[in-house]
Amino acid sequence: MSADPILAIRGLGHSYDGRPVLSKMAFELSEGQHHLLLGPSGSGKTTLIHAISGLLEPVQGSITIDGEPMTGRSAAARDRLRRDKIGLIFQSLRLVSALTVRENLRLAGRLSGHSATDDSIDALLGQVGIGHRASAKPRQLSQGEAQRAAIARALVGKPRLLIADEPTSALDDENAHRVGALLIETADRNGSTLLIATHDQRLKPLIPRAVSLVPTVATMQ
Repeated sequence: MSADPILAIRGLGHSYDGRPVLSKMAFELSEGQHHLLLGPSGSGKTTLIHAISGLLEPVQGSITIDGEPMTGRSAAARDRLRRDKIGLIFQSLRLVSALTVRENLRLAGRLSGHSATDDSIDALLGQVGIGHRASAKPRQLSQGEAQRAAIARALVGKPRLLIADEPTSALDDENAHRVGALLIETADRNGSTLLIATHDQRLKPLIPRAVSLVPTVATMQ
């Protein structure tokens, strides 16, 4: 087990056109811990996710992923670290419409540099309950099935850190609970630490640890 936290943020700040969005943020996620990143629209959740995943370079502070610096590096180095360590589940899901579910996962495996056999892909799809939909294309999936496919795709590269962006925002109470529980179960089974960015307070009973964001302020709970 690594002695380093999976995610460590120190003195993080970012602004757009001189307007601060994040200020003096500091928190850690230890291996196996799951956290919510709670905050309303405009509180900086998306900016923070982009900084953690190396899609932007914050104006101040540092981020390390599993002991490796994400900040202060070239875009290519950040891309490599994201590929090696992070799995992202976007709110818009971003499944490739021309490919089947299995082919979407196969492509994700190639892009992450991890070999993904059809057997391992089918095992992941089975974990999330859509093994029978491996040959379907995204347009043939229900919203819930597409979300499960996106979760499986994010796990193909065996990420140390799994990040989900607003995975329950459009769901009723029953399905929000189901998706939250599925994220926890699959993260645990695959050895990933989970961070869910959301405004959805319904997830707090499932994941009591939270980083709460208000404009330019973050506090641990």
